[in-house]
Amino acid sequence: MNIKRSGKTPDKIKAALLALLLAVLAGCNVETSTLPSPDVGSSSEMSPGGDSSEISDSSSSDNTHSPYTSDVSDPPDNSSGGDSSYSSDSTDVSESESSDVSDSEPQTSENSEPISETSEESSSESTLSSSEPPPESSSEESSSVEPDPPPEIIIPDVKVPSSPGTQTIVGANGAVDYSNASQGYVSARYTGSSSKVKFRINANGSEDNFDLDPNGAVEYYLLPYGSGSYTVTVFEQIPGSTGYAVAAQGSFDVQLDSPLLPFLYPNRYVNYGQNSDIVYKGAELCAGKTSTIDKIAAIFTWVAENVSYDYDLAATVKSGYVPDPDRTLSKRTGICFDYSALMAAMLRSQSIPTRLAIGNASPDIYHAWNEVYTEETGWITPELLLSNSGYNLVDATFYSSSPNKQQIAEYISNGANYAAVKYY
Repeated sequence: MNIKRSGKTPDKIKAALLALLLAVLAGCNVETSTLPSPDVGSSSEMSPGGDSSEISDSSSSDNTHSPYTSDVSDPPDNSSGGDSSYSSDSTDVSESESSDVSDSEPQTSENSEPISETSEESSSESTLSSSEPPPESSSEESSSVEPDPPPEIIIPDVKVPSSPGTQTIVGANGAVDYSNASQGYVSARYTGSSSKVKFRINANGSEDNFDLDPNGAVEYYLLPYGSGSYTVTVFEQIPGSTGYAVAAQGSFDVQLDSPLLPFLYPNRYVNYGQNSDIVYKGAELCAGKTSTIDKIAAIFTWVAENVSYDYDLAATVKSGYVPDPDRTLSKRTGICFDYSALMAAMLRSQSIPTRLAIGNASPDIYHAWNEVYTEETGWITPELLLSNSGYNLVDATFYSSSPNKQQIAEYISNGANYAAVKYY
């Protein structure tokens, strides 16, 4: 097996995706009975954190459901607005921890026999019988068609984030490195002793709250709001209280080298490295593929056909759950967050900009899915704009766990069934 490193390959026309997706459908067993609609379920609260100046603290377990019942989860606080009222002194804020819910599986040779030819000549004197020597044995061997050699697996050089420390914000118990903000990401690190730590990113009228490792690990977060002025804050929970205090805070301007860059790097929720198993698997699946569309179809098809929905995890998942793409690849099972993180990691490792979207699926199922970018189509969201196919399969969770592929494909094709709230 030949393995080497290389760069990008050019894209082909969009028709390639149509052919591949139709092939996927043709290979699936489509049930004739009608499934329960994916929109059957109880509604979930989108912004449990409340006011933008609060981080709510809720210790209750999250309810998780299959794609056809309901999918309820408390996400990280996603309140909009940037009027944060924190100071370096302790601030009493409530915390609502992020939770990611489930949503919803030789040729033979023919030898000729010797042929004996006998000629008889009669004469008046005698009859002579002569036999010609038999011809040499001949074998009629059919030429066997050699199979094509397997395509070369090319391991790409993936983008790896770093914290060089040239531009930093340092507080009493935390630090943020924004040296590579132009590449679409920052890193954060907590240096105090609290057991619960949060990280907030605020820009362009939007904000998001994330968990931050309390044990001092450097973790990376994308800058999802484009170029502009960003404010970042590390919060630590006050001992004996549900309130939080500022551990580090600061602002900086961001001019992205490309708006796609945030969705090409690993981060806390789409976590992988150069030696990750998903990098090799993605390269294996994309071997011989020369267009972005073909690669997206190959990865989606493999994930949908080889990863099953983990109902046990869905029933027991705790607040603050973080997916691990290599773990999902090994176990071949997971919840919606796992499917989406695995898809995003494989596609990003192939230099295909991919969003891990968090939001609502109709009617009110808290869910995770993917959006991908190609030069031919721009951002491909659940409503694929390919005129001949009618739908786009970027929701691997729903597609994998549904026995009726045609029905769920039609559901996925309707962009009104999805509303993204945040991107990882």
